[in-house]
Amino acid sequence: MKHVSFLSFIFCFLLAPSSCAADNETESEMEPGRAEENVSSKKTIVVYFSQTEHTKAIAEHISEVVDADTWRIEALVPYTQADIDYGSSSSRTSVEQNDESARPKMKDARSNLDGYDVVYLGYPIWWGIAPRIILTFLESCDLSGKIVIPFCTSASSGIGTSDTQLHAFAPNATWMLGRRFAVGSSLETVRGWVNSVHPEKSGAYSMNLFVNGHKLTASMSSNSSASALRDLLEKGDLTILMSDYGGFEKVGPLGASLPANDEYITTEPGDIILYQGDKITLYYDVNAWNFTRLGKIDGVEGIDLKPILGDGGVTVVLSLNDNYTMLEDVGMPNPIERVEVFAVDGKLLGGSLERLRDGMNVVKYSMENGQTIIKKIIR
Repeated sequence: MKHVSFLSFIFCFLLAPSSCAADNETESEMEPGRAEENVSSKKTIVVYFSQTEHTKAIAEHISEVVDADTWRIEALVPYTQADIDYGSSSSRTSVEQNDESARPKMKDARSNLDGYDVVYLGYPIWWGIAPRIILTFLESCDLSGKIVIPFCTSASSGIGTSDTQLHAFAPNATWMLGRRFAVGSSLETVRGWVNSVHPEKSGAYSMNLFVNGHKLTASMSSNSSASALRDLLEKGDLTILMSDYGGFEKVGPLGASLPANDEYITTEPGDIILYQGDKITLYYDVNAWNFTRLGKIDGVEGIDLKPILGDGGVTVVLSLNDNYTMLEDVGMPNPIERVEVFAVDGKLLGGSLERLRDGMNVVKYSMENGQTIIKKIIR
């Protein structure tokens, strides 16, 4: 684990430019293997704020796993125990966290993170969100073009929307979905997460959703669940009949089971969630439970997804392709008990819509009320 001294860097730059340049030239003339190793060691940094050392512990685990540098955000005026008194409405952090304009000053500021491509950004959950000093950092440091991976720690609170609320403060960065760690999480727990999200280790990808004449694009998570879904999509588009549940989501069967990576999540509109291993849900409102996050629909902040998804049953096509020939509207009343898909020659293709053949197909919907509905679908 390597700790970066920002003041040392400035000292080197101002007082010994020729020496620094010489080091760079020497580095570029190294053998290919050595140069590549050096670049790899510098391109990731873990930036974190930690008041009680819990976030620091996770940051050090991440640094160990990816051999990253670390940089600790510190307040110019250090926080005391009284400052973080949750029970006092007049404590320093109570006042700051309830003031959207609060920007506590940092001890050492950084205007950029040149030389780094990936930034892990860690913080404790304070009053359900990131500490305001994280916004101070984001507004003072240019993260344009960098991949930012948030993580947080808490004793009991989930990550909530604390990570996605940060996006607006570094809009030119590429943000990945964050992860909350319980206090005292082990190195192996952190390693499993890092191996699923780190750009060199994971398989993050984009997925398109076609619904009611709309095309939506989602940024998918870097976990084994999303990877398994991608494996299915590489074989062909998945066509899923979904219905409303609970007034906050559309849910439908995948027709296959995916590995679970459950954690306590407070969902947001646009979240794509794996439920019970074999169902996929699209959220248009909030809910909280132990789920596996598959991804999130891009650009839905401030947009009401409910009119796009519609009322009642709706067909949603998941695809890795940018273009898709939309199917006939097959919206159905709820609830549907069974779906059977037939080729035009009458051959049963299976009990789901996921493998429609090119051409004309016949879909038979068996309703729980005993009603049977047959639709012709043109691929």
